[in-house]
Amino acid sequence: VVISVLLIVFVSSGYAGRKRVTLAPQEGIYTAEDIEKEIIFGREMAAIILAGKVLVTDPRLTRYVSLVGQSIVRHSNRSDIEFYFAVIDSPQINAYATPGGYIFVNTEALNLMTNEAELAGVLAHEIAHISDRHIVKALKIRADDKSMTAMMGKIVGSGAESATVVFDQAVGEAMEILFSKGLKIEDEFEADKQGLFLSALAGYAPSAYYDFLSRVQPVIESKDGELSKTHPSFSERISRLDKITKNEGLQGLGRTLNKDRFEQSIQNGE
Repeated sequence: VVISVLLIVFVSSGYAGRKRVTLAPQEGIYTAEDIEKEIIFGREMAAIILAGKVLVTDPRLTRYVSLVGQSIVRHSNRSDIEFYFAVIDSPQINAYATPGGYIFVNTEALNLMTNEAELAGVLAHEIAHISDRHIVKALKIRADDKSMTAMMGKIVGSGAESATVVFDQAVGEAMEILFSKGLKIEDEFEADKQGLFLSALAGYAPSAYYDFLSRVQPVIESKDGELSKTHPSFSERISRLDKITKNEGLQGLGRTLNKDRFEQSIQNGE
């Protein structure tokens, strides 16, 4: 299944190796071994997600979402990893990311978007989660963690059976964070803020992101869906995003909506 993940979203690797503009230095020092552990852990999570959900395999739609995502990635501070994008066929309005660069967006979320800038805003939020290592920090996925090192050893063909148990528990906890418990509220607010800057740096109108949140707010809150369980209130998020856009002058930095291209790409991918 892991190999399938890489093959399906391989189109996203087209921007590998290009120079990226970084927003700020990453907090803390992460070694090559730390990054390797992050990638392996996130890849296992991605495999579990794909095993339990229906993947949209239309190459045109996947390529379009990937290209929009990669336009954001070029401005992130994670040139040390590859980013991969996939579309999930689901009635839930949601998007989510695993450590190591794996990002998923549900078809229902795409259906409620009206332009490319809204898609860029959603993907930028998920890219920010990965860039800021929110799950990595929450679960302390580091190479110098002995239990984590043991479980990773099992993945590459060594280690004891107990390491597998520890690994499964860690992955299970990470899945609960994604779909049940949610990250810290501060992490969600930070991903909103960083995502806003990332999308603006890529030339997209930052207000499109919270326009999308405003549109889906009544739908999600009435259905008690995945997103309402794992994120702070929409009202507070939208208020904060609006203030950041005005205070930082982001509206003048990015203005692109690309409504026609979005509609054509989404329709062609259906």
